[in-house]
Amino acid sequence: MAKTNVVGALPSSRIGEKKLLILMSILVVTFMVDSNIGYIADFIPERLVTNEGIALFIGIAVIFAIGGILILQYVKTKTKESRARALHLHTIHIGVTIAQYVLIAIIAFVIAQILVTTQYNTVMIAAALSISYGLWIIMLALLSLAFISWLRSSRSNVTVSKRNVMVLILALSMIAYVVNGVTGLANYLLMLQEQQKEVVTSADVAFFPEFDPESQQQQINAVYQTAGGIAYVLTWIGTVMLLRPYIHRIGKIKFYAIMGSAMVYYLINFPLFVLGYFTPTGESDAEVMNNILIFGIAAVLSGIIFGAAFLSIARTLQKGSALRDYMIIAAYGMLLFYVAGSAAATQAAYPPFGLASVSFTGLSCYLIYTGLYSSAISVSQDGNLRQSIRRSAVKEVKFLESMGSAQMEKELQTRVLTIAKKNSDIMTEETGVQPSLSEDDMKQYLEEVIKEIELRRHNYYYYY
Repeated sequence: MAKTNVVGALPSSRIGEKKLLILMSILVVTFMVDSNIGYIADFIPERLVTNEGIALFIGIAVIFAIGGILILQYVKTKTKESRARALHLHTIHIGVTIAQYVLIAIIAFVIAQILVTTQYNTVMIAAALSISYGLWIIMLALLSLAFISWLRSSRSNVTVSKRNVMVLILALSMIAYVVNGVTGLANYLLMLQEQQKEVVTSADVAFFPEFDPESQQQQINAVYQTAGGIAYVLTWIGTVMLLRPYIHRIGKIKFYAIMGSAMVYYLINFPLFVLGYFTPTGESDAEVMNNILIFGIAAVLSGIIFGAAFLSIARTLQKGSALRDYMIIAAYGMLLFYVAGSAAATQAAYPPFGLASVSFTGLSCYLIYTGLYSSAISVSQDGNLRQSIRRSAVKEVKFLESMGSAQMEKELQTRVLTIAKKNSDIMTEETGVQPSLSEDDMKQYLEEVIKEIELRRHNYYYYY
């Protein structure tokens, strides 16, 4: 009963940005340990079946459970107003929460089986994979549909612009990730089927099946890898476009160094793998294990780099602003997606290392859905709001030219800001996402527009 009370009390706790960073660091390290042990499980089976090995697996499972609950609470707190305005966001949050608790129950059941019967059923791995990858597919499919819906609704208000191109690219990247998730799930379920055993005992060794290059599994795997590559490149382009309006806050050199290293890593990694310089093989077991560990850690760098880009921008924004919160959520979503997504549990080790990491993939996609969609739409709405302010200012000047300069500016500010606030409310109602421009930001931008209009009028009268 005491344990239930502790878990039940977790959602009521508040998490600040520093505590969240500590939590994410713990999760990243935990999942890296979990996934890498899973990959070399066939080399160290005698160590995994010890009390220490089982205790480590249980510790990873506990961190998985508590970390997931705390993250869900953080997102719930930060997106409370958005969820109130958009019913589907509230429904999605409830669905993801239920799925996460089911995954916790599955892992708890596996632990109970191991402690009581010294064995577990592989159907538990299949169930966890199906739920987590199912969340992956659903979340990113909804994200791509949300982007497409936004493009359609904004078509009548804004002509084709860089912001719309950005949303389109992000939509296409999410579609590619959906294909990546569908083929990944099919690939892993086929690999699990090749285990040809429903029960894994302490005497069993993790098994990585090999497939014929002409087999259906290899064809699915080829689509899986191709879709992942396309999604990676499109996400990189979309991320650069999304964050570009804010790069002056951290400096162009720093920003492009972060994003450039992500693309360079991707472009170099695959050729090195094909040429045999960067592959999980070797002459001895120790060399093979080292190569596997290096290969696994390298795959995580992408998530760290994408996350660092979003966090770097987020920290330059005003604390408490909606866009800052959205970008932080997107940053950690990207980070955990690549870290957890690099794991595998189909090798069916004893205990099943990699299972906790794989089970976290769906929740990371929910973070991407919430953070990336909200960030992209907020940035687009900021641009649209600025355009509406500029159009309104130019239009209203014609009616107020007979007034004195000070009186005209005061009246202009009142009229334009009223229209801007109304447009802001309409955008928020339509998308459930707040523009990041505050009233002070609107006033400051309007002052810049007024100065620009006055300068143009002065130059016009001076010329004639």
